[in-house]
Amino acid sequence: MNLQYRRAAVLAISTSAAALVAFPAFAYVGPGAGLTLLGALWGLVVAVVVSLGFVLLWPLRRMMRRNKRAQPPADDDPTHSMLSNPSGDREDRRM
Repeated sequence: MNLQYRRAAVLAISTSAAALVAFPAFAYVGPGAGLTLLGALWGLVVAVVVSLGFVLLWPLRRMMRRNKRAQPPADDDPTHSMLSNPSGDREDRRM
């Protein structure tokens, strides 16, 4: 068991030393990569918000449709309809 402990300790020390000695990588990330990342992030955020809004507003829309169907028509007089006389000559129709 002493040998396993030594191997683990040597591995931990060598890994830590390699990580601390490594030089930083001086890499340049251009503005195009940042804009691409922001565009993808905004697309994801908007998709989540729209989907949540759709799910949360579904019962409200359904209730409004039910109320709209249940209401009786306000006026059954066909002379008030735009489609009853599309030509606009109301006087000819009365005669």
